[in-house]
Amino acid sequence: MTSDVIVDQKDLLVSLLTTSHGLDNESLIYCAWAAALNSQSEYVVELVAQSVSAPNDRQLRAIQLAISRMGVTNPYFLSRQFVDVRAGGSLTELNFRPLSQLNIDNELAYHYACVVVSLMNGGHICLRSHIDSLKTSNQSDQQIDAVMRLGAVCSSLARHQFAAKFNF
Repeated sequence: MTSDVIVDQKDLLVSLLTTSHGLDNESLIYCAWAAALNSQSEYVVELVAQSVSAPNDRQLRAIQLAISRMGVTNPYFLSRQFVDVRAGGSLTELNFRPLSQLNIDNELAYHYACVVVSLMNGGHICLRSHIDSLKTSNQSDQQIDAVMRLGAVCSSLARHQFAAKFNF
């Protein structure tokens, strides 16, 4: 599958997965697997699996929560920026439990996963909110940027995998 078209992207992914960029191991697991699973690409999942250990059940639950919740909030809050609707507009209206009720052991790693998923989904309002949470927790711009690059490259690799199936 690797071609000269994606060699730079694959190298970037490997670098992001094997260099800490200041991330602790659990945050790397959360954001790498959130990006891989959200990409819906077996190729990206395989690439991530080569460099990052699989999440345990607790971690996988939190990653799945991030993917699921961002899958709803990203398009919902983004769309509200373009329409004048004077109802709804909150997590309560979406019937979402507050983060404190989700039993997530590592909220910092969860926010990193949400950054990756929001970036991949184009959910810029949620992206900003989760980055603000990370900055409030004293996470560096270098750490946040690495996670944003991870989401971008996984998204691009997934699209390439799909496009490579077509030989015109």
